[in-house]
Amino acid sequence: MNNTEIEIKAHIKDLKSTLDFLYKNAKFKKKYFKKDIYFAKADEIKSGNINLNNCIRLRTEHGGYTFCAKTRDIIDGVEVNEEREIKVSKKKSKFIINFLLKLQNYKEYVRKEKKGYAFVYKGALAEVSSIKNLGDFIEIEFLNSSKSTEEQITELKSILNDIGIEESEIEPEPYLNLLSKNKI
Repeated sequence: MNNTEIEIKAHIKDLKSTLDFLYKNAKFKKKYFKKDIYFAKADEIKSGNINLNNCIRLRTEHGGYTFCAKTRDIIDGVEVNEEREIKVSKKKSKFIINFLLKLQNYKEYVRKEKKGYAFVYKGALAEVSSIKNLGDFIEIEFLNSSKSTEEQITELKSILNDIGIEESEIEPEPYLNLLSKNKI
């Protein structure tokens, strides 16, 4: 499945007030716990020069397995991504991992664990997440919107403001980069 995702993410200073606002003003969707493994080209890991567009993510959530590759752009601190996703069984996920590792010269690069709460607010998905080793974030996104990228960016920043999070808290770096800097 191919998707166009326009997403803003920001650090949360006050988790309680962010959740309070969303519980009062948005539609609660679900609690979640997502485990991601990012794979990168072995030679890129070795050189320390990772091309994020070559990375592949395996997400495990609610017993399901989803592989995702993204073509990423950052516009005014907002991620504009073309995503390609495929849901597979556990058996097929093992086959794909072996294919990546043995035939495509990929290696495991970083892992991400995030737990949180998903809401819908003004037509956008808003996820409040605690990310292991990184802290608390909010991600607000539109998926496959017919509006222009510029309109969506303006709306996302407006939603962030509604929630009480300042633009200075926007994090333009992909989690992948932030996690790679935190590797021990």
